[in-house]
Amino acid sequence: MYSALFTLIGCSAFAQTSKTQQMAIVLKRQIERNHYSPRAVNDSFSSDMFSKILGSLDAQQNIFTSDDYAALSGYRSKLDDEVNGGEWKFLDLVTDLYRQRLKNADSTAESVLAKPLDFSADDKITFTKEQGFRFSSSSELRTRWTRWFKFLVLNGLYDIHETDSLKPGFKSVLDKNESIVREKIKKISKKKFQEILHVSTFENYMKEVYLNALATSFDPHTMYLSIEGREDLQSQLSTEDYSFGFKIDETGEGKIIIAHLVPGGPAWKSGELHANDELLQIQWAGKPPVDIPTLTYEETADLLNGSNHGSVFLKLRKTNGAIQTVTLQKEKINTEENLVKGYVLKGEKKIGYISLPDFYTVWEEGAGSSCANDVAKEIIKLKREKIDGLILDVRFNGGGSLEEALQMAGIFIDEGPLTGTKDRSGKVVFLKDPNRGTIYDGPLILLINGQSASASELLAAVLQDYNRAIVVGSASYGKATMQAIFPMDSLMQNPSAPSPNGYVKITTGKLYRVTGQTAQLNGVLPDIHLPDAFDALQYREKFSQGALAQDTVKRNAYFKPLNPLSVHGLQQLSDQRINSNKDLKNIKEVIRKATQNEKAVREVPLKFDGFEKWAVQNRKEEIIMGVEKRIPTSLFTAQTYKHETQGLPGDDYTKTIDEIILKNIQKDIYIEEAYGIVIDLIKSKAQN
Repeated sequence: MYSALFTLIGCSAFAQTSKTQQMAIVLKRQIERNHYSPRAVNDSFSSDMFSKILGSLDAQQNIFTSDDYAALSGYRSKLDDEVNGGEWKFLDLVTDLYRQRLKNADSTAESVLAKPLDFSADDKITFTKEQGFRFSSSSELRTRWTRWFKFLVLNGLYDIHETDSLKPGFKSVLDKNESIVREKIKKISKKKFQEILHVSTFENYMKEVYLNALATSFDPHTMYLSIEGREDLQSQLSTEDYSFGFKIDETGEGKIIIAHLVPGGPAWKSGELHANDELLQIQWAGKPPVDIPTLTYEETADLLNGSNHGSVFLKLRKTNGAIQTVTLQKEKINTEENLVKGYVLKGEKKIGYISLPDFYTVWEEGAGSSCANDVAKEIIKLKREKIDGLILDVRFNGGGSLEEALQMAGIFIDEGPLTGTKDRSGKVVFLKDPNRGTIYDGPLILLINGQSASASELLAAVLQDYNRAIVVGSASYGKATMQAIFPMDSLMQNPSAPSPNGYVKITTGKLYRVTGQTAQLNGVLPDIHLPDAFDALQYREKFSQGALAQDTVKRNAYFKPLNPLSVHGLQQLSDQRINSNKDLKNIKEVIRKATQNEKAVREVPLKFDGFEKWAVQNRKEEIIMGVEKRIPTSLFTAQTYKHETQGLPGDDYTKTIDEIILKNIQKDIYIEEAYGIVIDLIKSKAQN
């Protein structure tokens, strides 16, 4: 009777509110009901939610005026009342105002980009870390738009200059390509305004901004998902079509980036592409190169879809700043084959090397996949090669399901607890190794960096706590939380049924190491630290607004680590090599300068010669941070297996991909140092 009465009361209350307010109320209730530690929905929450909405709508601070901001600010402390069932006004107000300001901005952009931009006058654009709406008139906004477009055009022109093998002067590139790049920016700008303002989608867009600001105000990993958003997040590329095995996306600045790699695809197998790499140039074999800064998203997609045959050369800027050319050829993707590939590093000792750029299951609550099984199969192949040690590389690996991480750790751990989980009840449950026994028990190095997250961090923590591996690299990302998806259904009668109002991904728990510590916020700290570009960036979880706090639980009583490894001695030997390695010393120096000279305000010249000087210095530091060793190491020779069976005889493409991967392994300064460390580890074990 009580539940029926509650339902009637709930329905009666909802009948008096708008549908979007109903959704906001249900969203809040679902999060409060299932979140690990839901924050109070009060004035402080309202203020954060308000800032997120304005930040989403006006990230570049060139839409709203300060008068608009003042008018909207009256609701800064009232949004909690709205989602608690009070008067509903803000979304309607901001929707009407945003629609008008977008139309004004569209007209301004079209006017500014209708004629050549002046790059001869002394001008600059200022970027600040702290958001503040500083523009009080349409004329000031026009100046801001003009500077923003100058910056985008100059960036695009410098990308062309940087990728041109003939290296013409920057002024020459500007004179030749200014109108082309400006026209591209104009098309992108027009398209974005039209997409947002489209009469059939604008109201829904504003609703999603509001709901996602509500969700993410609880923590950065809790978010609202429309039906389409959930499908996109869980979708896999068809295995029937020929594909390069990656998807592209477009940033707000018009840059084309790699959005997603498809496991088993050519991009995945190459090991050279990662999410957020920026496309600079595309060249099909036998045809001239095409500069991406001159193309729209659609034109780039059409160029990539141009043929199912022949090789394509992609010039990219990696997330760490390095410029790299990758050769790919389309394939029919077979998700049934082993997606992991190992190599042998033959030198003083024979060392196996496996790169795992991503876990196959990207969904946190997934039941796992064949990822750990594939790694196990590859290790068995490497053992047949009589390897003396193994390097497992999970740099840039954003993680996967909890079950998958446990399976992966079980390859190297005989038995025992692996990780602790705690839900909102406060109860800690330690999860054990799912399979007794090990597949590999020899010397092991795990390579991590600042983009190793979630399941990758769990793996690193387990191997480190058990003294099973030497963890090498830089501190990992720092995400030790669990998420699950729930339907936007106020009654939750059938959680597995399709939800017409969308879904919500909610942080439901935290992960702990068997020692009682956690990787939350600070990540897994490596046993041996190597300088890395992410050390200079405010990138990790601890810089995310609203990230859950770090705490500890009681150490697991059944945890029995192996004998400690001689980490201190290995670190000293590594430091000696680092101090004599020019590339790593340069990275350390750039990190030091970036950390010391970090400014809240960054000014970029918009006069062509001043911008060129700024870009030369800026890109120089990016290249140093993302440096690849230009001269192959002499410590080892990277090889495929003696009895390689992955490619058929005469499969030139597979051989070409292997050759490229082997060359990159040979030049990678971090793999080189990892090789030196595993050799030292083997020697130290022999002495004990």
